[in-house]
Amino acid sequence: MSDLELPIRSLAAVITEASVCVALSVKSIIGHRLVCIVAYRNTKLQSTTNLYIIALAVSDLLCETVAMPLAFVTLIIGRWNLIDFVCQIQSFVGILTTDVTPATDGLIAFNRYVKIVKTNHYKKIFSPRRSKIWLSCLWLSLVIYLFIAQVTNSANIYPKLCNVLLYLPK
Repeated sequence: MSDLELPIRSLAAVITEASVCVALSVKSIIGHRLVCIVAYRNTKLQSTTNLYIIALAVSDLLCETVAMPLAFVTLIIGRWNLIDFVCQIQSFVGILTTDVTPATDGLIAFNRYVKIVKTNHYKKIFSPRRSKIWLSCLWLSLVIYLFIAQVTNSANIYPKLCNVLLYLPK
């Protein structure tokens, strides 16, 4: 067994793992798309606070549409059978969506803090335009940081990261 292979599993185990992966992915995609659609169609839900909830849904959708299908293929085949570039994309998206979620949660917490404690400053700090700028800066800074880390490999987070899905202690 190489570094990029899953242990030999029964057909029932492969079917169960793949079915659970697909079911969770489909359920998540439907749920997060509904959040985005409802917020888009209902103007009463287009508040600055809900903008952060939509950002979380978009982050999850990105993971579900890029990383999860690749994990599904790996579960079915039993090994990483795709080119290294695809591994790098999956790694980048997986780490980005993992990092952007708590960072967005931090913005939500800051938003709520200002709304409750510093009420007089809320509309100045969290206008709809400024909230979009906060989120754009957050996402852009994480993308730039991860891109630099990937290109320079300074954080040593990318080599064989596809093994994260396949690693089982011996």
